[in-house]
Amino acid sequence: MSVITPAGAVLAGSPHTTSPLLRLIAPDYADTLAALWPAPHTPFLTAPAARRHLVCLMLASEPADARAVEVGALLDAPLRKVVRLVVDPAPDGLRRALERLGEIAWSPADYRALLTLLAEPATAKRLRHAEAITVEQIRTLAALPSSVREAGGTATRLTPAQAELLAEAHAMLRRRLSPGVLDDRVGAWSRAANTRTLFGLVADDFRHDLPKPPHPGTEKLRPLETIAAIRDAARRYRNCLDGYVDHALDERSAIYEWLPQPGAVIELTPDSFFGWRLDQARLQNNKGVDEATREAIVAELRGMGLHVGRSAWQIRRALNQAASPGFKLEPVDAAIAEYFTDD
Repeated sequence: MSVITPAGAVLAGSPHTTSPLLRLIAPDYADTLAALWPAPHTPFLTAPAARRHLVCLMLASEPADARAVEVGALLDAPLRKVVRLVVDPAPDGLRRALERLGEIAWSPADYRALLTLLAEPATAKRLRHAEAITVEQIRTLAALPSSVREAGGTATRLTPAQAELLAEAHAMLRRRLSPGVLDDRVGAWSRAANTRTLFGLVADDFRHDLPKPPHPGTEKLRPLETIAAIRDAARRYRNCLDGYVDHALDERSAIYEWLPQPGAVIELTPDSFFGWRLDQARLQNNKGVDEATREAIVAELRGMGLHVGRSAWQIRRALNQAASPGFKLEPVDAAIAEYFTDD
């Protein structure tokens, strides 16, 4: 596509003075625009924003053929006619969209994204009903997978960075879920009331079944073997146990419940030397465990063959410090007591 100046000559590459105002409102195109409309650039600067966007869209578009465009016509002729001089065929809604893009010219990539989105019926309808169309909105929609855009909902109102994360999550889930199941999940995402709920749903889609617990448990000590069981315990014990779900999924924790009164939640963690070991235990509201209950839990865990004592890391750390003349070793019972103490 060649560009003809308002005076009728093909645009040349000679340098022109470019005003600060022109660089402000059309930073990606200022030098070319200065050649089309030399300083003080009055015809361009005083044109309606939609006209200026159309000119910049022309400069941003990949040339489809060798058609010559008289840029003067882009500022003067009826907008509905000259839109097709730049984009042919023009997607429905482009003319109206140009009138709601704001005062500052967009980057070439953002203009191209706008054209792509206007070619999608569901997205084009959404944009037609928007009072204003922002760069951030277009970047968000462009980042989302087409199925998520079509489903709509909270996802279409994310920030661009949030949309990129959702797109990455969608791509990963597509490798694991069947198309039908993934479509169902996208439908559930679209019904999320807010951003927090949306990302909570997506995170749950990455939470498969928990690994088998390291010990089947006893009559007194029951493993919490499902995500639902951990969340139910978090509700009953009124603590932050829900935040340990991902630890359990990645086998960084195993959660058990001490059933005799007063009841307690116990976290086991893997140890490089001892295997699974006691890491912490708490009563309701994260309160520390009384001495009698503590002794009963320790006896039950040791009876199950699980380690209760210093971790391998604690022992290595003590060995590294033991050569110091002032070295003191904390009694092992005191080390164990810390696992049951309210922080």
